[in-house]
Amino acid sequence: MSLAGFKKQLNKANQLFNEKIAGARGTELDPDFMEMERKIDVAGRMVEDLIARTQEYLQPNPMARARMTAVKGFNNLQNKNKSMVYPQPEGILGESMVKHGKDLGSDSVLGNALVDGGEAYKQMAEIKYSLEDNVKQNFLDPFTSLQHREIKEIN
Repeated sequence: MSLAGFKKQLNKANQLFNEKIAGARGTELDPDFMEMERKIDVAGRMVEDLIARTQEYLQPNPMARARMTAVKGFNNLQNKNKSMVYPQPEGILGESMVKHGKDLGSDSVLGNALVDGGEAYKQMAEIKYSLEDNVKQNFLDPFTSLQHREIKEIN
C-alpha cells in the first residue's frame, strides 16, 4: 500500500471514530440529492425494461403463442375450461411504460409522456383483443360450423 493510500485509510478510521465515539454527526445527504439518485435508479431500470419490451413488440416471440396453444390444449384434455388469452406485446409494453412513468413521478415530463404512451399502447392491445374476438365469432366460428356440421350433413 502506498503512503497516500495509508493516509486515506487513516483519515477514514479517524472519521469513523469521531462519528461513533465522539458523537460527531456524519455527512448527511440532501433530500434533493436522494430524490435525484432514486430517479436515476428508476431511469436505469426503465431503459433496460423498455428496450426488452420494445424488441419483443417489434419481433414477437412465436414460441410464446405456441406455448399458450399447448397449454390451452392440455387444459381442454383435462376439462379445465380456463380462458387463457395470448398477451399482446402492445399491452405488455404499455403496462411497462405506465409503471415506469409512475415510478418517475408526475412532476417528470418523461414520466408523463411514458404514462400517456403506455395508455395508448394498452388501448391498441384492447383493440387487437376485440379484433381477435370479432374474427373468431364472425369468421372462424361459421367456417368451423360449416366444416363440422353442414358439410357432413351434405355428404
